[in-house]
Amino acid sequence: MIYQNYASIYDAIGQTAFAATLAERILAALPHRPRRALDLACGTGAATFVFAAAGLTTVGVDRSPQMLAFAHARARAAGFAVTLIEADLRALPITTIAEASPHQPTLEPASFDLITCLYDSLNYLTADNELAQVLTSVSYLLKPGGHLFFDLNTEHEFKTWTESDQVVYDDQGILVYNRLNYDPDRRLAAGHIGWFVRDDTGRWWPGSETHTERAWSDNDVEAALTAAGLTLVARRTPRWEPAPADAPRIVYHAYK
Repeated sequence: MIYQNYASIYDAIGQTAFAATLAERILAALPHRPRRALDLACGTGAATFVFAAAGLTTVGVDRSPQMLAFAHARARAAGFAVTLIEADLRALPITTIAEASPHQPTLEPASFDLITCLYDSLNYLTADNELAQVLTSVSYLLKPGGHLFFDLNTEHEFKTWTESDQVVYDDQGILVYNRLNYDPDRRLAAGHIGWFVRDDTGRWWPGSETHTERAWSDNDVEAALTAAGLTLVARRTPRWEPAPADAPRIVYHAYK
């Protein structure tokens, strides 16, 4: 499973900063402060805790128990009373209050003002029907008038991945590199993440994971939103500017 061995590396090299910054921009962009937020694919809790710190009742969902372990530790340290649920985006635990079990946290329909899914998490949905499937679940969980924000790597970004190698972090005894490839016929991008960690004796320990992402087009996104009963509001860059046609990453804003 991805984000298993990599969880500690992800947290240590500061990959949480992107989602935290987006969460702050999302809150600033909303006309009214939401009351309840759901952060899907929350990872170690970067955006989740931005919402909690702003006073929102917040739930985070992630399928990686290793990532959630870091989120739980951070929540305890900060004193945030957030709910963290281990679940796959494609099989969210949606139940009514009457059906809910006190021993297993679940998600109630039409109970969230704000739902987010950040840091290209929806690119990890690779089957044809999965984007529409997840957005339909999101729509079911949103209150009428509720807002959804998610960001995606675009094909313009993935086309730069052809036989590309890059060092993404090299400091404090951790070296992380990516080996990237993109198959335009299948619209699938593969990122082989490798790392070395130096222990107290000076020995370097290796690790690796391969992450596969799909290039979802604007047409794909708009069709999935429409099928889910959601309306597209805006397409922005992560800097919160209008997204050009060749944007490498797009932040989508939709509402119910």
